[in-house]
Amino acid sequence: MIYSYCKKCKLESPGDICQGCGKHAAAGSQRDVWSVACVPMADGRIWKDALMALLAVIALLLALIFGLEYLASGGQLTAQLWQGPLPKVIFALLPVGLILLFLFLFLQGREVNVYVLDPQGGHLQTWHQPGKIKSWARLQSADPAKDVPQQDGSMMHLSQERHILWQDVVSVKYKPQAAAIYLYHTPRCAPMILKLPAQEYDLAAAYVGKYCKGK
Repeated sequence: MIYSYCKKCKLESPGDICQGCGKHAAAGSQRDVWSVACVPMADGRIWKDALMALLAVIALLLALIFGLEYLASGGQLTAQLWQGPLPKVIFALLPVGLILLFLFLFLQGREVNVYVLDPQGGHLQTWHQPGKIKSWARLQSADPAKDVPQQDGSMMHLSQERHILWQDVVSVKYKPQAAAIYLYHTPRCAPMILKLPAQEYDLAAAYVGKYCKGK
């Protein structure tokens, strides 16, 4: 949803018209804000990335161990090594890794991502309920200074913040079917993913397109 700030009234209003003076806000004072609640354990991208990483580690270990053995002692001893328990131990990394990932994601529970697009760039804050286990499951310290009271009287913990400036965006990928926009600061790697409610997608895509023309 678009929010605008009126310098004259010192008031932030929903939409592009100040609720104080009734004037249209300048484009530079408008920002797009929305939030998405999610459960990390249900995020298919996390599981896909973890699976690819585990397979890469297994392939690297197999190539390293058996390649060095082959160079050192030849094919016969390498074949004997392959028939031993070592390959089973290496392949066991896959189910063990996935089980550990399930445990960590399960303990993380539910979180809320708050997105802001403004004239400077894109911003993301991730919030979850306070708790040492929930923070540790995200490999973070449970810093009580990041526990913030909410308007409804509840308490939420600021898990992470991420920012990307428009001038640092090298490419943009629009995925309306998945209701997501990918902002890349390096080619094809580690994008900031804007996850959107379906009704907010067109507005956010137009906002991004205004600052990322040709990207």
